[in-house]
Amino acid sequence: MKELLKRKKVIVYEVVPERGVDQSKCLELCESMVDAGADVIAITDMPTSRVKVAPWAIGKLLVDKEIEVLLHFTRTSRNILRTESDLLGIYLLGVKNVLMLSGDSPEGGDYPDATVVNDISIYDLIKLAKMLSKGTDLAGKKIKGEMKLNVGAVFSPVSDIEIERAVRKVESGADFLISQPLYDVHLLEKAKEKLNVPILVSIAFFSSEKQLKRFASVPGIDIPEELIRAVEGKDKEYVAEYTFEYLLKSVEGLYKHADGFYISGIVKDAGKVRRLVEFVRNLQG
Repeated sequence: MKELLKRKKVIVYEVVPERGVDQSKCLELCESMVDAGADVIAITDMPTSRVKVAPWAIGKLLVDKEIEVLLHFTRTSRNILRTESDLLGIYLLGVKNVLMLSGDSPEGGDYPDATVVNDISIYDLIKLAKMLSKGTDLAGKKIKGEMKLNVGAVFSPVSDIEIERAVRKVESGADFLISQPLYDVHLLEKAKEKLNVPILVSIAFFSSEKQLKRFASVPGIDIPEELIRAVEGKDKEYVAEYTFEYLLKSVEGLYKHADGFYISGIVKDAGKVRRLVEFVRNLQG
């Protein structure tokens, strides 16, 4: 992925593993999105605190198929011992790209009383991954063997405070950043002024008005009001096509300043992903 970012606008598609050991549908989805043109498959780590199979397991299966993987890695469900052990383990399995996240609160999840672990901050998590790549850890202990993790982090460009947090993540060692879903090119331009690493812009299209509004209610996500109003009271077919066409126009505006695009796996539509990839490649020439 690190080398891909030097050559072109990278397209990442996000998948959520199933809850259980039958992962056939998940794997089929991953392969269909690669066939549609996605360069990298991102694998989530229990979003909204819903139990799913461990993302490193799916990562290993995809690596065996020679598919490039970006593994989500959350900190608040691991103590420091497990954190370091898992980072070493996923690299040993062949996963080279990790996206560092704090993780969602267990409230509202499958086990709302689950413990939240705060052994390590998001900044020290990024620092740890980069230190391991240099042969040591936060405790100053050396590790055996060479590893070169490509470390990413997320950010929201909607406020100066969030941009400063992103700056701290880069200073901690983040090699690239992925934005929250973004439509406004001016917000991206402002972020690029302070962040000197590749930025992949998160994008999303929707299958229903309800799905769009639920997504828009998530903190840090800035969905344009005009988009929300335009689909109010419309049927699913209209919403699916309208939000996709709206997205294409946004991508055209964002293209110059983005280093790639991260497609939220809300809609599992390989046909639309193929159209999006072709659209981006045509812009690239």
